[in-house]
Amino acid sequence: MASDRFIADEFSVIAPSLGIRYSGINASMTAVLPEQAKRIRIAALGFHIGDPIPQISVWQFCRHCWRSRWRVWHARRNIDMLVGLILRYVFHFRLLLVFTSAAQRRHSWITRFCLGRMDGLIATSTAAAGYLNRDAAVVPHGVNIDVFSPPANRTATWNDRGLPGKHGIGVFGRVRPQKGTEEFVDAMIQVLPHRPDWTAVIIGETTPEFRTFQRRLRTKIGDAGLTKRILFTGFLTEFEDIPNWYRALSVVVCPSRTEGFGLSCLEAMASGCPVVATRAGAWPELVCDGVDGHLLPCADTNALSAAVLKITEDPLRTFQMGQRAREKVVRQYRISTEADGIYAVYRELLGKRGIDI
Repeated sequence: MASDRFIADEFSVIAPSLGIRYSGINASMTAVLPEQAKRIRIAALGFHIGDPIPQISVWQFCRHCWRSRWRVWHARRNIDMLVGLILRYVFHFRLLLVFTSAAQRRHSWITRFCLGRMDGLIATSTAAAGYLNRDAAVVPHGVNIDVFSPPANRTATWNDRGLPGKHGIGVFGRVRPQKGTEEFVDAMIQVLPHRPDWTAVIIGETTPEFRTFQRRLRTKIGDAGLTKRILFTGFLTEFEDIPNWYRALSVVVCPSRTEGFGLSCLEAMASGCPVVATRAGAWPELVCDGVDGHLLPCADTNALSAAVLKITEDPLRTFQMGQRAREKVVRQYRISTEADGIYAVYRELLGKRGIDI
């Protein structure tokens, strides 16, 4: 028990992850928490947190962190934020409440109520900050540029997949309408007859409620005679599969109708892939149209088809755009840059309580 107390007492930040379903929030947390742990004692609490991230159990937290010293409770979901408020104002835990918001929409009244009681707010984009009605530190997500990096030879990496053609174009994320999967399929049906060397890949899980949707897409693909050139990978069981797919693809499409931040765009750019992205989430702030990718309206299949035709017409230009995308991420969107921005928020809040970190 003494060791439990020592472990619990030494943490300055608790990062709750109380959502039962794995989501992009978990992916962003999994990426940044190890980098944060280099700067401050931080522990995760909840679900879908893997090694090597420090973790604290509910038992340890409740037993040893009640009314001890001030700590940061860094929420990223509404449930995390609500639990933090209850812990502080009902059970009198000494918690400084921080919330990270990626949403670009008017928040519900309950969310606005909770946001108004946060000690600090972080927005992942300038657009998201505009919906908070309070000052917020803008700290974009970052990526690990060693994990997401270009291959030595993209053509050879694609050939190792054993798939048709010389080049791959792909989309990452769950198969569902919100992610723009149908627009991607419809665009590929238009584009691939003009690009015989290209194969399209849809990389991500189809949950049970969207199986009928996926079957409808497969029917479209079959009717177009493209069953062997528009492929579904299904759920990827190993994390390493994700960066390996980015290395194999030459272009990545981010076609979501709505998005929070949209980490797949940065992962693709870090991997040396130019991106064709809708104007959703943070993507208009990440992609420079015509320089390292193309931007287009949401839910516009014709615009998507035209952008893909343009970005795939010259392999050398595609490669050069991918190089510029990688250079931008290395300059501006490293995971260490995100961790530094979050640390500055913690330091200011804890400093006001006389805690030197």
